[in-house]
Amino acid sequence: MNEPYMLWGALAVVIPIAIHFWHRKQGKPLPWAATGWLEEKQQQQSRGLRLDDRWLLLVRCLLVVLLTVLLARPMLPSLSKPPIVQTVHLVQPSAAVVANFRFELSEALKRKERVVWATPALPPVPPALTLPAQTEFNPLVLQTAISRLSTQPISLQLYATNTPTLATLPIIAVPTRFALHTVIDSSQSPRPYLLVNNDRRLYINRAGQLTSTATPDGSVRLAPSPAHTGPVPTLLGYRNEREKQTVQAALAALTDVYGIDFQLDDRPVPGRAYSWVLTDQLPAQRMASTRYIVSPVSTKVGASTGVAMDAAMANVVYTNDVLTPTTSTLVETGQLPEWLGMQLLAQFYLNTTTAPLSQQALRSLFTPGQPVPKQAATDWQQLFVLLFISMVILERWLALSGTVRERATRPTNV
Repeated sequence: MNEPYMLWGALAVVIPIAIHFWHRKQGKPLPWAATGWLEEKQQQQSRGLRLDDRWLLLVRCLLVVLLTVLLARPMLPSLSKPPIVQTVHLVQPSAAVVANFRFELSEALKRKERVVWATPALPPVPPALTLPAQTEFNPLVLQTAISRLSTQPISLQLYATNTPTLATLPIIAVPTRFALHTVIDSSQSPRPYLLVNNDRRLYINRAGQLTSTATPDGSVRLAPSPAHTGPVPTLLGYRNEREKQTVQAALAALTDVYGIDFQLDDRPVPGRAYSWVLTDQLPAQRMASTRYIVSPVSTKVGASTGVAMDAAMANVVYTNDVLTPTTSTLVETGQLPEWLGMQLLAQFYLNTTTAPLSQQALRSLFTPGQPVPKQAATDWQQLFVLLFISMVILERWLALSGTVRERATRPTNV
């Protein structure tokens, strides 16, 4: 029953009954009051609840009941056929997806299930699993393909790469019967890395975490050559000895955890190119390939009072406080090594690789929201409509024929 509350409309069957009694009680005008005694027998008042035109009243009551049933749209399992749910495999046109799910796709083709590429044209996937000519894939293309497939009841199996670009849409509407199969394509762009102590490679792994290992993950494609090899040339130009010692301790922590060596100098060495310059005064001449981390001279001087940053100083980073335990929140909470590590990642572009979406993010992204396909009217619904029309015709015929008969039997006053 799609609209069960509409069955309350069956109470409207009292309306034709009430109208019927109302018409019976109406008086009939006499042509001449003086001859009223001649029609006394014909004009006697009806007594009790005797019903006139019972068939007409019955037809009108049936019309109200039929209209109520049509509006309620009941479901009759014995008469309506259950919808056929087709399993559809929607595949992103990607070599990594095909290589990872080759067995599942081949088995689906053997079972004669529908396997199509996730493109606007929805071409079928051939048994050889060769990629189509059009391999453009983005969230809008994916949503268009899903919407075109959802015109019929389906069970959707989606195969795609887990990339942050999927989250460019707030949600992707999918059918209620839906399963997602993802793979992380590490071949899309090689990951930069640093070659540090003991031939270890420092890079961001598939989980988005910085790792240093001599045996990298085989599923992660690293760049052909490291972004930097050996110690990182670093100049410490602090006039505050306590601040210099604090920064040296933070760099030593990075060495212990990740094996990064730093070639530390207190004064500039002629001819040496520095990757890092940590100082409390910005040099007048700067190198574009060097990252400058500048702290204020004293606690009374903040970042806003220093040299203003513009587009030409993108490699200059200011700290808000003097980097000592008593003046800096980063130092007090022990977050200075982590913050310096983030600056190191930005210096050598190790953080250009975006991490894949988490399982929770994927579940919130793909939301069952496709409308249920409208099914054609069943045979019994068509039968009720035909019966309703027939009853309307019958009601009009009975009403008109009764009126004609009443006029024919009415006495003529001379």
